[in-house]
Amino acid sequence: MAPPSKPLCIFFARGACRSGEACRFGHERDTGTHSRSRPVVPIYPPLGTPDINSSVTSIHEAQGPKANNLPQRLPDSRNEVPCKFFLQPGGCQKDSCPFLHVTQGPQSVSTNGQGLESNEDEEPDDLSRAFSGASVQFDEFGHVLKISLPTDYSVACITGFPPGTTSEAVVDALHELGFDLNISQVRIPSQGLESEIRATVKMENPLFAEELSSTLRKNHHQLSAAPLAIATKRTDGRKVYISWHKAARNAWVNFGSGEIAKRVAQKFNEGRYTCLDRHVKSSTAKHSSSYGRSYKNAVPWTITLSDVPREATVAHIQRAIISSCDEPRHVEMGEPNYKASDAEVSVEVRSRLERYGPLENFQIACTPKGKRVKATAWFQNEADAMSARYLDDVQLPILGKGKLTVAQVFSVKVKVSKAIYAASKTRIEKEQESWKEGKLKLRIYTDSEQRFALLKVGGADAEAVATVRNKIDRILSGEIITDGGQALWSPGFSINGNASRKLKSIETELDVIIIRNKLKRQLRFHGSPERLQQAVIRIVNLVQQETTSHHKIDLQPHSLAWAVQGGFRKIEQALGVNVAVLDVVSRRITINGTNEQRTLALSIMQNKNASEAQHVMDNTSRPNEACPICFCEAEDAIKTACEHTYCLGCLEEYCKSAASNMKEEFRLKCQGDEGNCSANFTLHELKVDISSSAFDGMLRSSFEEYIQRRPQSFRCCPTPECGFIYRCATTSGPRLIGYRCPGCFEPLCTSCHAQHGEYTCAEYKDIASGGLEALEKLKKELNIKDCPKCSTAMEKVYGCNHMTCGGCKTHICWVCMSVFESAEPCYKHMLKEHDDYTN
Repeated sequence: MAPPSKPLCIFFARGACRSGEACRFGHERDTGTHSRSRPVVPIYPPLGTPDINSSVTSIHEAQGPKANNLPQRLPDSRNEVPCKFFLQPGGCQKDSCPFLHVTQGPQSVSTNGQGLESNEDEEPDDLSRAFSGASVQFDEFGHVLKISLPTDYSVACITGFPPGTTSEAVVDALHELGFDLNISQVRIPSQGLESEIRATVKMENPLFAEELSSTLRKNHHQLSAAPLAIATKRTDGRKVYISWHKAARNAWVNFGSGEIAKRVAQKFNEGRYTCLDRHVKSSTAKHSSSYGRSYKNAVPWTITLSDVPREATVAHIQRAIISSCDEPRHVEMGEPNYKASDAEVSVEVRSRLERYGPLENFQIACTPKGKRVKATAWFQNEADAMSARYLDDVQLPILGKGKLTVAQVFSVKVKVSKAIYAASKTRIEKEQESWKEGKLKLRIYTDSEQRFALLKVGGADAEAVATVRNKIDRILSGEIITDGGQALWSPGFSINGNASRKLKSIETELDVIIIRNKLKRQLRFHGSPERLQQAVIRIVNLVQQETTSHHKIDLQPHSLAWAVQGGFRKIEQALGVNVAVLDVVSRRITINGTNEQRTLALSIMQNKNASEAQHVMDNTSRPNEACPICFCEAEDAIKTACEHTYCLGCLEEYCKSAASNMKEEFRLKCQGDEGNCSANFTLHELKVDISSSAFDGMLRSSFEEYIQRRPQSFRCCPTPECGFIYRCATTSGPRLIGYRCPGCFEPLCTSCHAQHGEYTCAEYKDIASGGLEALEKLKKELNIKDCPKCSTAMEKVYGCNHMTCGGCKTHICWVCMSVFESAEPCYKHMLKEHDDYTN
């Protein structure tokens, strides 16, 4: 017959019994209440975006089929906190451990902040940029698809809707008033149930807000509307940081001595005593009355511990008081300030955020030692992230009396080669000290191939983040090496020959980086400012030595075409590697060698000694992996998808300068196979291969070329150094009265493009006519005419009457100023109408 069972020990159930085997009460586990035994749950990385709901479900499913038979009670939130002993050598030795035993599967999910940032940095580029006060969308090859200006849109804030109004109801109400829109253009920020609903509507019509406001006033409608200002995007502000206090409780600790109570309180406040690795606060020791909460108090001194982790038990408090001299007589635990688990709270927080707009991502950082749960959310639209700030300091019922902290974060990223970053690191770190005052953070990452460094600046102030970005750009762009105000350059720097090798040795000796810009014929210095002058002295001597051995051959147009289409390759093969340099910009071949080599190059060009040249060519090995831009062996080689190899510097400069040579759509054509390769580079390919400054410079040049060729649609603000663009007024479109440039805040007329203040266009033209007449007379004397299309002034010095506008690239007949799309119809026109190409 089985012995009668003992009554269960309530202190053992709390984990606080100190009698051990001598206890006269039972220490069996009460399976009728809840089991603290935790199974081993394997965690693998999710296939898609992390989903809090799915992670909660998996934990409950892992508890087995018996879980459904347990009485309904709040789950022990410790089962979602990883056990810190489980993955250590020997593992967790406690079968009844209440914490989660996690086995790391292949490619396990990173839960620290660094991992979160790495995932974020791998987000795909949406191929949109903010240039000159405009939002510009590009296609996959870099051509401008759409330009959006703040003045193209209008945002109205509409009030007067009853509580419970949905976006669909707002759309229906505006449809009845004659405005055509859809649900995606409506935002309803979260508000109290009793408060009046406020909706914001954004439409691609600059007069929408004023027209809606006027319509509502005229009809004496219950609704009212007011225009809202639209900010110009300068940084990425789609991210918000959210945090809330972890569930905590109080604990009352009793002592028989006031001296011990005061000593323990001090140790908790100083952090010498912690509970579950978390700092807890203690009140001052108080002398208790003779009766406690439910018993006669024999220990009259009490301290109250606050911010005690919810998971803590009496045993944890007792173990926290390490010294045997400080041992308490009794510990009593209070109730948690809220009962929901971190996962349940995060689901509620995410649903609150999604009321402001769709989320792109939502992640929680695992911070077991901190007092707050921290999460990061990425909105699809920056305006929604800005609206979500209304949740800051808002009380959530699920948190009891706890409040959320919500902060919008702005960030920018700069991609640069690791060598340039290493040379500029000291200057950046010196600047970084001043950024801390603005609570700005700089983080450094490397790409998967370890070729580039990614600098990311983040902070709550968008203007401060943009200012720091500009400072970093200036540092990373380096200093142009000059002597007497002139850029130092030698033709020998254009090839990887003797001069470039000596330049490399200067870099090594001074521990600096010197970048050769072959297209601009410049050297850029990266390194300590103290060593710049040393570099200048050595490079001046190097240039003087190299000048004596250079021979220049100027190329006529037909000779340049011959050289580019394969002729220069013959010269290079005849003279040897790194002897001849072809400079397409200056239309010149430079021979770094003897007079005999110059004579041989001329003979090849004139085909006077083809057999001898051919004999030399047959005995000269062709350079491996030659760059199709500089025709030299590729330096910092980049291999493209079409299997051609470029110098990194040549490819970057080609990308930034290619827009000026485009006739219609922007396309970056590979120059391999002597210019016959049919492949076009995509932006996704180039983004991997070149630095962010070169990539953004290429997109900016595509954008600027697009603007220049459309003077009827876009103009640049005439204020010096403003740089913003505006959309020209048309007879069919809405005209903006009182337009002010958002860059310089100067008033500007979008019709006549003058800054004439309160005057009308006709009045201003009449006032300015005297000065205009004098200007026109001077231009006629100097043979200067304005482009009929964009009004760019042009001067014809010599040559035929076919002119190409430097602004919009249109083709013009100088005699009658007729405009053509290409050169051929212009020449036909001159023969037909003027009998000749020249006067």
